[in-house]
Amino acid sequence: MGSKTRIVITTFAGLALAGTALAESKPGALELSYRSAIERSLAKNFQIQVEKYNPKIAVAKTTSAAGQFDPVIGASITYDENRRSLRSLDSSDDGTANSSDSGDFASSSGVEGQATVSGLTPWGLTYSVGPSLTRSTNSQSGVDEVYNAFLGGSITQPLLKGFGTDVNLAQIRIARADQAISVWGLRQRVMDVVTDTINVYNDLYFAIENLEVERRSLNLAKQTLHDNQRRAEIGVMSPLDIVQAQADEADREGRVITAERTVADTKNFLKQLVTDQVESVLETDVAITPPPFDLQFRTDEENDLKRVFDLRPDYRQALLDIQKRNINVVFTRNQTYPQLDLVASLGLNGIDTNAASSIARIGKPSEIAGTVGGVFSLPVPNRTARGNLEVANLEVARQLVALKQLEQTIYVTVDNAAGQISTTRKLIDVSRAAREYAARTLEAAQARLTSGTATTFEVLQFQRDLATAETNEVRALTAHQKAIAAYALVTGTTLERNRIKLD
Repeated sequence: MGSKTRIVITTFAGLALAGTALAESKPGALELSYRSAIERSLAKNFQIQVEKYNPKIAVAKTTSAAGQFDPVIGASITYDENRRSLRSLDSSDDGTANSSDSGDFASSSGVEGQATVSGLTPWGLTYSVGPSLTRSTNSQSGVDEVYNAFLGGSITQPLLKGFGTDVNLAQIRIARADQAISVWGLRQRVMDVVTDTINVYNDLYFAIENLEVERRSLNLAKQTLHDNQRRAEIGVMSPLDIVQAQADEADREGRVITAERTVADTKNFLKQLVTDQVESVLETDVAITPPPFDLQFRTDEENDLKRVFDLRPDYRQALLDIQKRNINVVFTRNQTYPQLDLVASLGLNGIDTNAASSIARIGKPSEIAGTVGGVFSLPVPNRTARGNLEVANLEVARQLVALKQLEQTIYVTVDNAAGQISTTRKLIDVSRAAREYAARTLEAAQARLTSGTATTFEVLQFQRDLATAETNEVRALTAHQKAIAAYALVTGTTLERNRIKLD
């Protein structure tokens, strides 16, 4: 995965959308299915858009780190002139010496042009090579012009400290590791956003269904109050029953108001995930279809745990972080060595009275000069370098322990997530049965109330029980969907399950 990251989303396998739109869309409303919500979150979500810059920045930093080996081309031209008067010393009558300006002067001037190519190699060798041409004149030398052509260079090769590719390529290798970390970071961000979208989508479905439950419950309370008032008119219902029905109706009106607020808030949360609108985000309404309840989903912990360490972005980032720290250990260990450098230079001179002939003389044995030697230095007792090496080693040891802790956490969270799926699946069956029993109980209680063998209080309680059971069933369904999304996240299979590819 390079600096340009493309998100590809393909068709779901084994998941089918069910039902019709839950909310009647208004003009200009954002109509979403479970699939389109995920697609829009990948295309429009600001979190992903921000995260996409990190791999590009990492690539730029890698390029910057490689720039230390770029040759540097330099050129210069200088002119200098020196003029001085020629004075004579005369003896005066009293024997003292007097100086007088004769009006003559000596002068010298010169022009020098040079070019250089210098740089650093991955082995630590620094070099500088290039030609120069100097023209000089001196009025006292008897020669009007002298040309000095020169071609030469110098090198410095570390033999201990600063030697080798492990040291000089360290920053590039660290930058490449950071680039890989940023790619895994983008993958994690995409997984998080997809999971958040699934969760909020299910939350909105639950909020809408819960609102409908509360409205039905309110209608039942209103109907009960209306029936009680009619019975009171014919003298078969007490005033207490009417007051109880009125109190329950008011309570359910409050629950409807709260449910309406929850729907509005959750719509805003979903819009924040699937749109890149700013000023108009609050003005856009949202209508969704029911999520695809995958009641046949089964976990495969054994196989998933075999792949989890290859798919979890946080684990891959932890490995890359240890790799970076090991590179730093190699570098800091080298910095504890003494400085022992081989230095050498070679120069070819050509001196004559014109430029062409001076250049032609370059390379003659009598015009060659060179040096070779060594430079040694060592801080005593070298505490800075040794301390840095100890810090680097301890940081690696600390990250290895942290990696083991992460591995333990992964095993626990995967097992817990799998258990949560099993639990929510069972809750769906239980809540469905509870809802059916609550409906039958209410039906029987209403018949008894009509015959005068049940109280209003009992009927109202059974109505509330039915509303609770209906809500619990929807909650179990959405909790199951969210549990599947959580399992995919902790096993690193979110993209695979939702048919998303990062290119």
